[in-house]
Amino acid sequence: MELVAQAMPIVPLIWEGGSLREWVNTAKAIMEWLLGKTESPPKQLTKNDLKQWHAIVEPVAKDGASQLNFSVTDQGRVINQFFITSESANAAQNSIKRHLDAMESSNDHVHRRKVMYWYQTKFDTTSHTGDKATIEDISKRPVKVIFENNAVKDAMVNGDERFQKPWQKLAYVVDVEVQTIGGEPKLYTILRYYPEHTFDPDE
Repeated sequence: MELVAQAMPIVPLIWEGGSLREWVNTAKAIMEWLLGKTESPPKQLTKNDLKQWHAIVEPVAKDGASQLNFSVTDQGRVINQFFITSESANAAQNSIKRHLDAMESSNDHVHRRKVMYWYQTKFDTTSHTGDKATIEDISKRPVKVIFENNAVKDAMVNGDERFQKPWQKLAYVVDVEVQTIGGEPKLYTILRYYPEHTFDPDE
């Protein structure tokens, strides 16, 4: 098998192994996602991946008469191929910019006064593992929780004499920093909680 000369310099950038046919399928699927033809990419793409794709299509986007050809052949027989026109390259770059902007705005973002309730927790205030909580306004799924400092967790786990329930059964209003991977929340850092707003979620 051989890959056309135009594509050879970018193989290391977007091919992680497997057959060349698989590589072209993946590259084609990524472009279709960037062009809005599919809802999700064939694999999780990082900021660096998106920046590399922006660079890959840059020469074609700048030259209205150009076209980038991806083609896998076996002894002269075309097995798989697709083309990126200048118009498609420009559209892909615009899409990449939007995805990068979304990643920048969602990563390490601080959300103020959000309701949090525990999914699971360790009673050891010095532990940095095992704590998960749900903040439905951000994600329906429980997410790993850490605290900016132990004083915040100490204050939260002291309980609240206004309620008969233990502290881990209560709902809290918190300021939280959200870190994401692939746009999905993966870590909450509790910066502050507001004890006066603690409440029983069952009432």
